[in-house]
Amino acid sequence: MKESTETDVFKRTTRLNGGMLRGARAVIAMAVSGLLVSAVIMTAGCGKSSSGSAVLPQAPYVIALSQPAGSVPGALYALSPTQGTVQKLSLSVGLIPNSMLLDGHNLYVVNAGDGTISVIGINESSSTISLTNKALIQLTTTSFPEYITTTTSGGVQKGYVSLNGTNQVAVLDMTTDTVTKYINLPNYSSWATGFQTHPWGLSIINGKVVVANNGADYVATTYTQPAMLSVIVPTADTLLTPVTTTTGINLQAVEPLTQTGFVVISGGNYSSIGGYAELFDNAFAEKTAIPLSGGGAGIAISTTGIGYVALSSMVGYDTINTNTGLWITTTDLSKQVSGLTGYNLSSIKFAPDGTLWATDWQDNMVFEIDPSTNTVIKTFKLPDPAQDVVFVY
Repeated sequence: MKESTETDVFKRTTRLNGGMLRGARAVIAMAVSGLLVSAVIMTAGCGKSSSGSAVLPQAPYVIALSQPAGSVPGALYALSPTQGTVQKLSLSVGLIPNSMLLDGHNLYVVNAGDGTISVIGINESSSTISLTNKALIQLTTTSFPEYITTTTSGGVQKGYVSLNGTNQVAVLDMTTDTVTKYINLPNYSSWATGFQTHPWGLSIINGKVVVANNGADYVATTYTQPAMLSVIVPTADTLLTPVTTTTGINLQAVEPLTQTGFVVISGGNYSSIGGYAELFDNAFAEKTAIPLSGGGAGIAISTTGIGYVALSSMVGYDTINTNTGLWITTTDLSKQVSGLTGYNLSSIKFAPDGTLWATDWQDNMVFEIDPSTNTVIKTFKLPDPAQDVVFVY
């Protein structure tokens, strides 16, 4: 493994963003025309305490994750779909928080910058919602954890975290909030020196953990080598033979389809090779590759099989039909929302009520979207780059 540098961190955080650069204890009580929300958050590396207060909108609401902007650390924000308000939930969640997972009553915040995972308990009653720090899972500082998924195997709730910096997947016991194993992801023997697996997005597919690997050369910032999917069997946490993608390079995300199989989203190399949505069956055979309008960053799939692919090359998304393997249309959100100057949707997800939510990293924006018409319902402006969302109903 090569030594990590600030340049490596820069490239790690900019691959998805088209080349743009993208603890203390806080006790926060928030009262409103609705719910009282209190938060106790512990961030890595500091045992000092401080307090503050703010107003929180009535549930249901959305928790948004921001990345750092200058000296401002990443934070959690509460967004109200009904009131259109934004309120800060915590002072900090990490150096470079990258993604979140809401599993039952626990929120797992993956902090790429300092190699930690913040475990935050969410406790609800008829009148209050409280956020309480439960644990801080420490990984190798230079491991750069990116995404997390979870499944139950042998009666144990397990988490799997992609470690972009060390080419591994960390296995967690979600009950004890501990690391139980590190799985090394080997390279293809045909790859040139300097190329690594660089695991990114991952998901549970037909009972297995499927990991989308970039296969990129950070030194040359090129993406021309064959990309591969690593496959882990959760019962023993063993690796199967990796799967090669025939078209996509710089893999970003993998998600199960509404029908059988799964889809892999690739970012391309921002020049000669574009992004693709590649459809696979459960036997890991690739069925078709749908060309995207730009580099793909993630996908949300409806119950009818319509996929909405966030694009890193514009503030917009492609709509595809995962049943037929056909591209449908591109939605450019800058044509609906004035003042958008950048590009890059960093995440896109469905809320339980069927609305679509997308985060715009460069414009610090979160969008609530009607997927039936591809129109923006509400916009939310964060003080820092918008990275991810989860839903509390």
